Amino acid sequence: MIEIDDDGAVRMELPHGEVATIEGFPRGVPVLRGTQRALFLEQEEAETLGKMIDYVLEKVRIRPESEEALRAVRPRLDELFAER
Repeated sequence: MIEIDDDGAVRMELPHGEVATIEGFPRGVPVLRGTQRALFLEQEEAETLGKMIDYVLEKVRIRPESEEALRAVRPRLDELFAER
């Protein structure tokens, strides 16, 4: 959930109850949600999803545009939990 307070602070409440607040926006500034969406995963869930993607790419006959989309998203999934 995202709220914009009267004082120009943007407050984000995440699924597990965490809250982040960004202050300093001028009153009335438009805040738009882009085309991307967030998916919050635990490491084990990300690993399972990665294995499922790999399986589909190797074993399941899918349309070329679906294959292209999965091949594009697979490295992005790996980056989420890469050691930094």
